[in-house]
Amino acid sequence: MQKEALAELLKKELIIGYVYGFDGERQEFYFENSPSSIASFIMLKKENADKLVLTDTLDRLILDTYGEFINRCPDQKLLQEIRKDLIPMQLGDMEPVEIPIVTAKEAQAFWSQESCKRAWIYCRIDAPEDTHGALKGQKKELIDYAEQMGFVVVGESEDIESGLEFGRLGLAEVMKVAGDGRMDVLLVKKLDRLGRDTVKLLELLRGLDQLGIELYSPLEGQIQMDQSLSLSMQ
Repeated sequence: MQKEALAELLKKELIIGYVYGFDGERQEFYFENSPSSIASFIMLKKENADKLVLTDTLDRLILDTYGEFINRCPDQKLLQEIRKDLIPMQLGDMEPVEIPIVTAKEAQAFWSQESCKRAWIYCRIDAPEDTHGALKGQKKELIDYAEQMGFVVVGESEDIESGLEFGRLGLAEVMKVAGDGRMDVLLVKKLDRLGRDTVKLLELLRGLDQLGIELYSPLEGQIQMDQSLSLSMQ
C-alpha cells in the first residue's frame, strides 16, 4: 500500500481482524470500521480462514466467525447491518468490495516512524450535559493540532465528569492503551483535563512517564513530565 493511502487509512476508526488459518497460524490486519467493510473483509479472507475474530482497537469483541459464517456478534443492530451485505455475498448475488487492508506489521512500521507518532486524544468536561458542544470542540481542536504536529490519531476517549474523580472510564481507556504500547503521545487541551486532584494527577503523570508517553497540548505545547511533576508538588 502506498504511504499516502496507508496514512489515510490509519487516520480512520479501525477494526483489527485476526485471521486464524487451518494450520493454526494467525495473521493480523487493520481495516476501516463499517458494516460493509466487515462483510467484505470476511468474504475476502474466508478461503484461508478456519475462523476470524474482529475487535476494536481496545480489544473489545465485535464478532467472531466459523469460516465465513458469523458465530457471535454482541451488537445485534450492527449484526443486522453487516448481514445486509454479507448474505448477498454468500449467496453469490454480490461481490465483496476490495477494501483497503493493511497488515499489523505494516501499520506498526508506519506508526514507529518519528514523524508519525501515534496519538491518543482525551477530552473531558465537568458539565452533566454537553449542551454547547464542548466535547466536540475539544476533539476538533486536538485533531487539528495532531495534523499540524504530524501525529497519527489512533483513537480517542472522553469523560463528562469532575476532574476530582479519577475513576473515569475514558481515563481508564487512556491508561490501558498506554500500557498496551499502542500510543506514543497523549493529547489534551490543557493539563487540568486529566484531573484536578494534585496527588492523583501526580500519580497519573508518573505512570505515563514510566510508559514513555509524551504529553502535548495545543495551549501549553509539549508538557514535560518532570516540569509537570514539579508543579504538581508545589
